[in-house]
Amino acid sequence: MTRSAWTMLTTAVCVIFALLAGALAPGCREGPDKLVFGFVLTGDECWLDTAAAPLADGLSAELGITVEPFAFGSSAELLQGLRAGQVDIALLNPFAYVAARETGSVRVLLRCVRDGKDWWRSGIIALADGGPRTLEEVRGRAFAFVDPSSPSGYLFPLAHLLRSGLDPERDLGEVVFTGSQEEVVRAVLEGRVAAGVCREGARRSVYAEMRDVFKRVTVIAYTPPVPNRSVAVRAALRPDLVERIKQALLAVTAGGKGREAWKVMSGGCDGFVEAEDQDYDVIRETADILEMDMEILAGCGDQPDGRSGP
Repeated sequence: MTRSAWTMLTTAVCVIFALLAGALAPGCREGPDKLVFGFVLTGDECWLDTAAAPLADGLSAELGITVEPFAFGSSAELLQGLRAGQVDIALLNPFAYVAARETGSVRVLLRCVRDGKDWWRSGIIALADGGPRTLEEVRGRAFAFVDPSSPSGYLFPLAHLLRSGLDPERDLGEVVFTGSQEEVVRAVLEGRVAAGVCREGARRSVYAEMRDVFKRVTVIAYTPPVPNRSVAVRAALRPDLVERIKQALLAVTAGGKGREAWKVMSGGCDGFVEAEDQDYDVIRETADILEMDMEILAGCGDQPDGRSGP
């Protein structure tokens, strides 16, 4: 065989292999031979076997299709997987969902329910006796947030304050970051700040050590409700398969091991409601007010204080 003929043959073989590799790449697959369920690992990896695997097994049995759980290190990585077509089903914080939606990667399916609510909110708290009663009365006084990366302890409350005409840099006195939701409650109780913001329910977390917390600390304002974490699917999936996935999720998480597994994976969520894209307009408004990139906000939603929300 001549050198030129050998070169042509080698080139042809390489092209064929390249075409086959492209056809089999996860981003190009169309057949439902396997579905990848992606989520962000935000805590102890031990629940990968105790929760993710049993849930995937249940979904596989319901669908008749292998469902493979895959843990990503961050929402940024999970978003890349969705955009590449390598993830079919995803558990997303609301920022990450909106970021994926902006590129047409996903469609939202279900929103998680926790303690009877499919949303969460933060409360601005103050002393019931002698503390401020309105946001206007907070002006010029010491104020506590949780952490600059906390959605419930900073980002959404900050947007709400700005929307209400209060700029923390200009209109508040000393601004402190306590590092935890519970510490905000303690800072208010101890008089270190006039008011602070924490996730609704934070007072319950300190009730064991401060039995009079509900009498001494009151909520003077709430942020708008924020959607809990949601299940979304790859936008290119067939509508009939999407409906089957939804029904399978509802069936598997309705009771037994599937329900317990889902509670662990979702941070205590115990049900679903139907979700629509407009449910997440509050996320878009917050990003606009804060002038922050949705990709950055998606990473903030991975914080431990938002296992069932951002």
